[in-house]
Amino acid sequence: MSTMGQVVFWAIFLCTAQSPVKPTPVAAAPLKMDNVSGLVKDQFGPSFSIPTKFSKVLISADFDNDGVEDVAIIADCRDPITDSFDYKYTVADPYYSYFGQSNPAETAVYGRADAGRNHDLLVIFGAGPDSWHNATPKAKFVLINVPFDEINVGRMLVKKGKPPVWVIKASETNTMDEAAVFWDAKKKKWKWQPR
Repeated sequence: MSTMGQVVFWAIFLCTAQSPVKPTPVAAAPLKMDNVSGLVKDQFGPSFSIPTKFSKVLISADFDNDGVEDVAIIADCRDPITDSFDYKYTVADPYYSYFGQSNPAETAVYGRADAGRNHDLLVIFGAGPDSWHNATPKAKFVLINVPFDEINVGRMLVKKGKPPVWVIKASETNTMDEAAVFWDAKKKKWKWQPR
């Protein structure tokens, strides 16, 4: 090997030897349905159950934009307000608030008669390194009356000049309607917005 070839070889060798090796990210093991049911019962009470008709019942993102992962879970409950004090969660109705009816104590009965639409979104704002797995989360919400057949995570620009926020994309497949459900950090409330 020529002198120039040896110089190039050693230069490449030394550069690669000193480059930090980035660890391969390890995907978190998916939660089993029993674990999701247990989480819901622990955080929201025994009156909530996980419906079986949805292909995806859990999504996660940083919904409150604090750098800690949060979670949204689809659940069924006949009366979500009853256990709110004991389990320290807030019941919100972003859908009817959009139309001017902001009291969930009044609007909670609206969707309960329709078995196809009486599901709720349970949202846990994560805290600390365990995020939404933490036994004591930052905050918990039950979002009622949001119409959807499917939920996904999305991004939406809420205010010009600000970065987009994480949203819960609520889709109704039979009507092809899609809406965004998002946390308004300034007003400290959930909002629903058609897309």
